[in-house]
Amino acid sequence: MHSLGTVTPSREEFLQLAAEHRVIPVSMKVLADSHTPLSIYRALACDDNQQGVPGTYLMESAAPGAAWDRHSFIGVNSMATLSEKDGEAHWIGTPPAGAPQEGTTAEILRQTLEFLGQRAFAEQLPHLASGLVGYIGWDVVRHWEKLPNPPQDDLGLPEMAMNLISDLAVHDNRDGTVTLIANAINKDGQPTGAERAYDDALARLAAMQHALARPVSAEVATAEADWGTQVELDLADKVTNSWDQNEYLATLGKAKEAIVDGEVFQIVVSRRFEVETGADALTVYRMLRLLNPSPYMYLMHFQTPEGEPYQVVGASPEALVTMDAERTVVSHPIAGTRPRGKTPAADQELAEDLLADQKERAEHLMLVDLARNDLAKVCEPGSVEVTRFMAVEHFSHVMHLTSHVQGQVAETSSPYDVLAATFPAGTLSGAPKPRALQLLDEWEPTRRGVYGGVVGYFDLSGRMDVAIAIRTAVLSGGRAYVQSGGGIVADSIDEDERQETVNKAAAPLRAVLAADRLKVS
Repeated sequence: MHSLGTVTPSREEFLQLAAEHRVIPVSMKVLADSHTPLSIYRALACDDNQQGVPGTYLMESAAPGAAWDRHSFIGVNSMATLSEKDGEAHWIGTPPAGAPQEGTTAEILRQTLEFLGQRAFAEQLPHLASGLVGYIGWDVVRHWEKLPNPPQDDLGLPEMAMNLISDLAVHDNRDGTVTLIANAINKDGQPTGAERAYDDALARLAAMQHALARPVSAEVATAEADWGTQVELDLADKVTNSWDQNEYLATLGKAKEAIVDGEVFQIVVSRRFEVETGADALTVYRMLRLLNPSPYMYLMHFQTPEGEPYQVVGASPEALVTMDAERTVVSHPIAGTRPRGKTPAADQELAEDLLADQKERAEHLMLVDLARNDLAKVCEPGSVEVTRFMAVEHFSHVMHLTSHVQGQVAETSSPYDVLAATFPAGTLSGAPKPRALQLLDEWEPTRRGVYGGVVGYFDLSGRMDVAIAIRTAVLSGGRAYVQSGGGIVADSIDEDERQETVNKAAAPLRAVLAADRLKVS
């Protein structure tokens, strides 16, 4: 049992560990049952104006039983961020001495995970205690697949931003405790360096404990009585699209021709919506959590290598892949959708209709097969199996057909290899994946950026949990960008597919527009 107020490891244990490890999480558990994850974020990660700063983040779940349901993760600060500039990896901040520096983002990510990777130190630590947290955008796939025709990069944001954890607070949503973690780095590998690193970690733990004990000013948000109506009007009047509608519809025709010609079985064509906004990311996150509670909720603050701030706010229903300490990997294909019913009887009727829809079932089966093939590249032969098949899973506003594909990762494969084998999700590309990726590069007018990539973490102990970056807003330069897509098959109806992109983008766009109309006091 991890006693309240006890620092782990002890100084003696730390000095022994420091002989073999570069990064060591030093932790202390406190009882903070009067706090919520949001109040902890405001107490530890925000500036004097209650705004998040680059290198901070909040990851939690608003769906009981989901992967992040037990723990919420509050990134207090990051020692460095692995970002991208001019097509090459670029560190912002001060990474550990000896960390890889020159190469593509994908290559430096792989090398960094190898350089810092280590066994789990203590069973009582949460699944995330040290490592990298952030996003890996869609366009990183170009480092793994030959895609000769990259679209325009009009936003100019880094294709990847992964924060190297320095200080972290982990809220246990069951018992109200908070595990404070200060990652200690012995930069020179000498005993004196280890002593300094431990003392520094103790000081940071004390500072976090002190900040948690201070009262956080209450913040109440209200709006005009007709704010819901106004948001819907804003959704219709203020949101623009980056793709001319006629060109978009013509591309849907190309997609169906490619399917008839046998180039692909299915392909996911997406488009990007955008709107001007003055809302701050934290308020957008609060509204998104209210309007669209989901298994993976995240608020992340970054800066470009040039120092320009931007934020990623999302509510993803779907993990790309998870990997635990026993090297069990699970892929979570989701395909097939119906809205939630207004009554239990209507809900059941819609679920039965979804299960009986042969088009939805065929699309889902295709993606399950794709997940099996992807995992087979990195798992022990014969270990890949479907442990859950085509079950109806209910979310706040919709229901989906979901499956779980599981395998045992081979000793020769790393978490990075698992990511490379499964990225991007077949639900965001189509199948066969290589040709679908090539066609999307030819057809879509701009790079996808964060959309369709992943958001989540790589713990240095080998665990990973990354959600697919959908239902996500990117806030940059006074604008919010939200992208969404639909899976095109041979008999797709153009207007239905167009409307599907509108429906999928609606939740984050509503959150942005609602945040603009809130009155905070």
